[in-house]
Amino acid sequence: MRRFTAAAGLVVVGLGLVACGNQTDGGSPSVGSTTSTSTTGTTGGPSATPTAAETPERGVPVVEKTPKPSATPSQQPEARLSSGMLLTGKDVATADPKRGWVVTNAGSDPICGSASTRGNGVKGSLARNFTTDLDASGGQFLTRYESPAAAKAAYEKIVATIKSCKALDPAPTHARKLTENRTLALGNVTTILRWYDYPLPSDPGSEDGGFPYAVTRQGNVVSVLAFREMGKGVAPAHFEALARTAAGHLG
Repeated sequence: MRRFTAAAGLVVVGLGLVACGNQTDGGSPSVGSTTSTSTTGTTGGPSATPTAAETPERGVPVVEKTPKPSATPSQQPEARLSSGMLLTGKDVATADPKRGWVVTNAGSDPICGSASTRGNGVKGSLARNFTTDLDASGGQFLTRYESPAAAKAAYEKIVATIKSCKALDPAPTHARKLTENRTLALGNVTTILRWYDYPLPSDPGSEDGGFPYAVTRQGNVVSVLAFREMGKGVAPAHFEALARTAAGHLG
């Protein structure tokens, strides 16, 4: 009886050793195995020893690297029109002093027509007119577009319209010539143009007339200053000062 019990104990010990060396279906050690020593059981040969590549070191977490999202360029906020973007009567009077410039509700017709103040695809517009209550008047015309690219196209169209100026021909006794055509680094870009109507020799007593323009593009907004008066018009230096003030209001 004692021999049978001893033999049974040996069998139990052998089975326990085989259980400690059991493998999973994939050939790697089962969870809880801490040694790579092969163990001989009654039903199979030595178990496979896992390699370092198959078994990560305990206590060292495996960090998966995830690709960073690609950066997208931030979009500029769309500019909205406000009355603060328009010139004031004081602005005009300061740029062209001692002329008595004030704001007026009366419209001022640009010499090159309404197409010289706006492009295609206008999303919003504002205007303000000025006068000396004598023989000079002018206005500022703001237009907003869907995008800076659309504003650029509008700006180029407006400048081309002013350069051709086919809306209104001079009187039969007068001729017209472009006396200013220059670009300034105001806003994104500013173009100043000036038409001058002068009497022909056949009518020496007629008055001449000056018609300066300043076209400024800033983002998706275009500003047009269009003035007119008898004589040479607002002096070039004063009109440039006015164009600089107008560009400063655009932000």
